[in-house]
Amino acid sequence: MKQPRLTQNFRDFRASIITSDSRTTNTLQTVLPRLGLRVDAIGQTLPFEPAPGPRVVFIDGDMALPFAGEEPDLPLECAIVGLIGSEAPSRLRGLVSLGAQAFVTKPVHSGSVYSALFLAVNSFNRSKAIQAQIEDLKQRRKGRAHVLRAVTAMVLRDGIGPDQAYDSLRRSAMRARQSVEDFCEALRASEYNEDEEASPTEERRRWA
Repeated sequence: MKQPRLTQNFRDFRASIITSDSRTTNTLQTVLPRLGLRVDAIGQTLPFEPAPGPRVVFIDGDMALPFAGEEPDLPLECAIVGLIGSEAPSRLRGLVSLGAQAFVTKPVHSGSVYSALFLAVNSFNRSKAIQAQIEDLKQRRKGRAHVLRAVTAMVLRDGIGPDQAYDSLRRSAMRARQSVEDFCEALRASEYNEDEEASPTEERRRWA
C-alpha cells in the first residue's frame, strides 16, 4: 500500500472543541490558531455533527460518552483527539469507541497539542487509505468472477489456453481504457443482453 503523505502543517484545518471545561476551551482557543487551525465550533454535549472538510475534533472524555461496542451518535469522518481528565477505563473506552487516535491529558498544556494533532491527523489519513484499499480489493475480488467466466468462455469457444485468453482480454481492456474486471463485466452484460434477444436456434448456432 502506498503510504499517505505525512501532514505536518495544519493550515486550513478547522477545529471543533467538545467540552464543558472552560479552562480547556480557553487553552485550545489560544494554541490552535498558532498552529494554523481555525476554531469554528465549540460545544458542551454530544451528539455533534461537524461540517465537512479537513478537521480535528477535540472531545472531552469526562463527558457522557458511548460505551465500547455501542454505535456512536456521531459518525465523525475526521481526526479525533481525546481529552483525558479521569483515566477510568470506561472513560477511555468511550473515547476509543468514537475513534480517538491521539490523547491529551488535562489540564491541557500548549506543548502537548502539536504532537496529538500530528498523531491524530496522520493516523486518520492512514486509516482512510487502508479502508480505501480494502474496498478496492473487495471490488476487484467481485470482478474476478467476471474475468473467470470470460476466460472460460474464450477457452471453450476458441480452443485456446487460459493464459492466452486472459492476455487477449487484458489487451482489449487496455484499449477500452478499463480495468480487466470492468471490461469482463461489461462483456458479460452485453452477451447476456444478446442472449435475451437471440432465438433458441440462433443461440445454439452461436455456441456450437
